[in-house]
Amino acid sequence: MTDSLSAYKQQILNDFNNRPDYENEFHKRAATRLVELAKLRSHQQVLDIASGTGLAAIVAAQFVGARGFASPLDTDAT
Repeated sequence: MTDSLSAYKQQILNDFNNRPDYENEFHKRAATRLVELAKLRSHQQVLDIASGTGLAAIVAAQFVGARGFASPLDTDAT
């Protein structure tokens, strides 16, 4: 990886990690709407790829219930 690409990735990581209150009501409502559009049902299994804060996976887990499964997956740059 070139130095400029590494610096760019680090800048994006820093910007993301320095966001104030990313888990606010707007993002919670957006996650809920996203899961509603997916029309999940009880007992289903969900893999949330590039989940970020995991808000959509949390909502999905509530939709699929105790017999379903929701797993967030995201990479950590550190």
